[in-house]
Amino acid sequence: MKKATVLLTLLAVAGLAFAQQKAEDVIKAQCEKAPVVAELWHGFRGGAPRAALENLAVEFNKMNAGKGCVRPISQGGYRDLSTKIKAAFAAGNLPAMAQAFENNIALYLEANALLPLDGKLEHLSDLNPFFVNAVKFDGKLYGLPFNKSVQILYFNRDLLSKHGVDVPKTLDDFIAAAKKISEAEGEPVYWFRPDTSTYAYWFFNMGGSYLHDGKVVVNSPEGVKALETLVQGVKDGWAKPITSGYINQNFGKGVYGFSTDSSAGYSYYLRAAKFDLGIATLPGTAAHPGYGLVQGTNLIVFKDVDTKQQAVAFQFLNFVSGPKAQALFAAATGYVPINLKAVDEPVLQDHLMENPDFQVVIDQANYAAFEPAIPEWEQIRFDILGQAITEAVLGKATPKEALDKAQKQVEDLLSGKIR
Repeated sequence: MKKATVLLTLLAVAGLAFAQQKAEDVIKAQCEKAPVVAELWHGFRGGAPRAALENLAVEFNKMNAGKGCVRPISQGGYRDLSTKIKAAFAAGNLPAMAQAFENNIALYLEANALLPLDGKLEHLSDLNPFFVNAVKFDGKLYGLPFNKSVQILYFNRDLLSKHGVDVPKTLDDFIAAAKKISEAEGEPVYWFRPDTSTYAYWFFNMGGSYLHDGKVVVNSPEGVKALETLVQGVKDGWAKPITSGYINQNFGKGVYGFSTDSSAGYSYYLRAAKFDLGIATLPGTAAHPGYGLVQGTNLIVFKDVDTKQQAVAFQFLNFVSGPKAQALFAAATGYVPINLKAVDEPVLQDHLMENPDFQVVIDQANYAAFEPAIPEWEQIRFDILGQAITEAVLGKATPKEALDKAQKQVEDLLSGKIR
């Protein structure tokens, strides 16, 4: 891998990181002159995703000059975004568009706040149906899949070569490789964040499902087994929980061998790695790669905004879902190209030629899984299940104790006993 070339491609493809402030200034000037301004609230704090979105907005506004303007506004992180949207419901100052997870969409639909997108999207037939179907509720489409990532396997090529270990293809091979290298190095080499995202990889690939006969179940036998695997990995010395910062921010604090993490982190991993970084589809079975958690959001359009703003919003959705825009966005950020024709665009072909590893992200998108699209999932994910995973990994409870406690909390939440 030509790391320097890859980084230049990631940063230059759409005038990225270095031009972030300039893009904001350009958008401000564009919108001051526009007869209609459609705000887009998002959860990108910075980096390549925010820069790529802003550059797409600049290009759209140039094309739409004199008609309407899109102004992306960061609301902090994703939880900050959903909190501010809930507050905007009460205040009556919703934006035209926003990013939203599937569970956010389910919540906003309870308030009858969203416009269906059926008949509004020019490129719908070209979009990945796996992602499109996830934003259909009662047969209607309420979101445009936008910044979608999938978990992939990151690994240290130098370390695997040193110990004569092949890139693992199955779960058993993965654990065996991590054990072998960890024993030789004297410290754990599989690094993970003790959260629902990491846990989801093990959970889904051990046959887990969060929904059973319409009921949310977080303490299933498969769930307990998945959490026990992580806990035992820590005890046995092949798994290392990262409790502060992202994994790539901890490079240099030990011997890194593997992680199962979002493809959206690819550019950050590349910048941080002082070793030959490789990526691969997730270890699964002999028959196929493992299933990785789908992360990232969709773009939604709110009902209670001016119809002229809605019109600009639909124009923007058609622009960003086109093959060229999707190719630019994917190459710049590591997100999955949602438009299936994006891979034929010259910019993505060039990116794949310079960085053939990116094909891994495209391939992994065929083996992915979603979390439940229910209104309460955000609270369950972070405050209940996430807390249980952390407690078990840090030895404050056994996996079964932690998940049984979480199950009771889930049932209390869904029944209205707690909020």
